[in-house]
Amino acid sequence: MIEDRLGVISDEVSDDFIEALDWIRAEGLKYVEIRTVDGVNAANLNDEQVERVRTEAAKRGLRISALASPLFKCALDPSRSVASGDRFGQAEESVEAHFAKLERVIDIARKLGTSYIRIFSFWRESNPAQYANEVADHLKKAAAVAERHGVTLLLENEGSCNGGYASEVAWFVREIGSPGLKALWDPGNEALGVYWSYPKVYNEVKDLLAHVHLKDAFIDSMGNPVCVPIGSGRVPYLRQILDLEAQGYQGLYVIETHYIPPGGSKMDGTKKSLEGLRRLLNHRTVQEERAGHLNVKVYENRRGMGAAAAEAAAAKIKELQSRKENVRIIFAAAPSQNEFLAELVQQQGIDWSRITAFHMDEYIGLPDDAPQKFSRFLTDRLFDLVHPGEVHLIRSATEIEQECRRYSELLAEAPIDVICLGIGENGHIAFNDPPVADFADERMMKPVELDAACRQQQVNDGCFPDFDAVPTHALTLTIPTMMSGAHLFCIVPGPNKRDAVSQTLHGPLAVACPASILRTHPDCTLFTDLDAYGSVQ
Repeated sequence: MIEDRLGVISDEVSDDFIEALDWIRAEGLKYVEIRTVDGVNAANLNDEQVERVRTEAAKRGLRISALASPLFKCALDPSRSVASGDRFGQAEESVEAHFAKLERVIDIARKLGTSYIRIFSFWRESNPAQYANEVADHLKKAAAVAERHGVTLLLENEGSCNGGYASEVAWFVREIGSPGLKALWDPGNEALGVYWSYPKVYNEVKDLLAHVHLKDAFIDSMGNPVCVPIGSGRVPYLRQILDLEAQGYQGLYVIETHYIPPGGSKMDGTKKSLEGLRRLLNHRTVQEERAGHLNVKVYENRRGMGAAAAEAAAAKIKELQSRKENVRIIFAAAPSQNEFLAELVQQQGIDWSRITAFHMDEYIGLPDDAPQKFSRFLTDRLFDLVHPGEVHLIRSATEIEQECRRYSELLAEAPIDVICLGIGENGHIAFNDPPVADFADERMMKPVELDAACRQQQVNDGCFPDFDAVPTHALTLTIPTMMSGAHLFCIVPGPNKRDAVSQTLHGPLAVACPASILRTHPDCTLFTDLDAYGSVQ
């Protein structure tokens, strides 16, 4: 179990070592990583302090995951201008001084019962490639010492160092080719940089790593790197952990959050990251498949489905916002979206002021204050909570053809980036029921008469008291408009959707099940639960 392989760097919890250990034990973690102890850098601990660390951790049933040393956080040549970063109480010293400490750091690690020692690749030069061979020579020498002592040096990707990115760390580890040197993969550090693109960055190091640090981050609208709780930043952590496990990774996951909430403490920040991580781990898929181009993810229940969909959609929105000023999103309004929307409003790191929001359909004939109106549904559950920069609502009480033109013009102003949709019991997407669905519709929006099965669904969902109370007509975005979105997130829970899901995935590609067209979209993911999907294989 992944829970049995979780740890945290102690001074990410508290500068008071005993307080940190007590918290780690109380949270049920199994491992502690040592970077500083009561303000003393791990590399400078004396034998008495080392023994105290060992015994206090052991008393609480904690194992030492690694010695998070500052080795080789120094300049190759002090006469050159280089980057710098946090040394955690370690003075700036020469390369020779760091090599002099190597044997002592190895001794400390072994006394603590760990064979892992975190190291770096010297402060980043203005042209790192120019000095790559020199860095490699030093690391090769250090790896030979580690190999002789039976320990492993873990080279971390850190932006302030020459091995700042996955590709650079991978080059060093491959170039040196020693069992004494492996990669320490920190996807959060990678997300703080300019080369972030998942899974490309992970693929650079996946065959070379022996240890994983966990933090989350994003780049804000001013281009500044910001650390946030796990699950709130650019790193798609659920996918990252599943990818690691599928790859056969059996090592540890150690939280290094680097996040302190406003008015809070290190402990508060680490608590938020641990909660975010555990929430992700509780939402793992129970089944995955592909139907044509359609990605399918099945979850045990609606809550897990909604949370996973929200985290995936939020990650995509944040990725888009890192390279676009404005993101245009279409939302569905239906009870099937409740869990998804509830989780989406909790996602951190989305700049809602840079989002233009639309919805995909609306009843014709309901009064403006009717609680069943889709504009009201989304306003109450989403728009009034997150305040998008622009919200365009469908005005079904106005002249119908005029409204279709107006809304179509708004949609056509720029490409649609994200669409969050559902599937109806009759397989509809938006209000494109089988009798009116057209895969080659030339309009962006149109009025439609609702199918009897669609109207009955509104009763089944508890939106109307009986069939006769359900409006007979609506406005809907057409299927080509829905398919024009660059990234689609389709959320479909509940036993009433089982036949629609089956036909979407395995039935003919035909308007008899309009949602079957989703199998042709280049980037659509269906999030569903066991009730809608049926039994898993």
